[in-house]
Amino acid sequence: MNYEEIKKGLSSYDSEKVSMFCAYLKELELSKKRDGTLSNPWFRHFTKEQAIEIYKKVAMDNLFIDGSTITLSNRGKVIVTYNFQAYKNKLLNVYPESKFDIQLVRSEDSFSFEKVSGKVEYLHKIKNPFSTTSKIIGVYCIIKNSRGEFLETLDMAEIEKMKAVATTKNIWKDWEGEMIIKSVIKRACKRHFNDLVVNIETLDNENYELENVSVEVDYQDLIEKAKTESELVGIYTSASIEQKNNPDFVRMLQEKKHDLLSDLPTKIGISEKDFPNALSQVKKGKLTFEFLNEKYHLTPDQLKQLEDVK
Repeated sequence: MNYEEIKKGLSSYDSEKVSMFCAYLKELELSKKRDGTLSNPWFRHFTKEQAIEIYKKVAMDNLFIDGSTITLSNRGKVIVTYNFQAYKNKLLNVYPESKFDIQLVRSEDSFSFEKVSGKVEYLHKIKNPFSTTSKIIGVYCIIKNSRGEFLETLDMAEIEKMKAVATTKNIWKDWEGEMIIKSVIKRACKRHFNDLVVNIETLDNENYELENVSVEVDYQDLIEKAKTESELVGIYTSASIEQKNNPDFVRMLQEKKHDLLSDLPTKIGISEKDFPNALSQVKKGKLTFEFLNEKYHLTPDQLKQLEDVK
């Protein structure tokens, strides 16, 4: 990617921020996994024109893609992800006096909230702030500025619904607390400062697929983590009858299969003439199922035959 052309296309914006954006793009382009393969193979299809356009969309809120509070990922197309700090920064741009208190509430805690004459009053006693065993039962966000004092809460039932429609199940699993905190401030901003975050909401909501709410979270997680087509076949085979008959479940499998194949453009198929020999080699232990599946694009029927002898 030509980063000088990107800087030229964004010459009317803060040069330091644009340089940070380009540095982040370069990191996405060159970052590799432990096995030496590219961490972001989708980036080779990402053009400088798209980079310039997406930067301008984010800059409408006087924010910029820094690779920390605001990042890029690919879910069939390149999308913007905002963390909870990005929402805070947007409010601080307009209300610099804003005060925030965002806390997870655990099962051992005691808490109470009141709103008296427009003032939010609350008591949160954290029994053990270092506990690794107590369960999260909810989260709250309190925002105070010249517009007023506001309280937003989420319980675990609401949080699970948000998780169910998120496209980033792996991030939810690894950073559950951070994602829960983002969810509550996102809700608070939408409810009380919607005029300020309408553009952020439009971009950030591309991280959520409402139609996926009917697909069980565990299955979504398995599909997200699948690295081969055969894993997707295994997920479908082991699924309940209810999920197999769920069109959204089938669609997610098909979309993941498409993503996997698009990342492996050099993968070729095995002809019907050569496949029996490969199958024989697997039976004899001279070739492994994993080797064939990684090297070749196998048809569903070939995958089934290999699964039977694996």
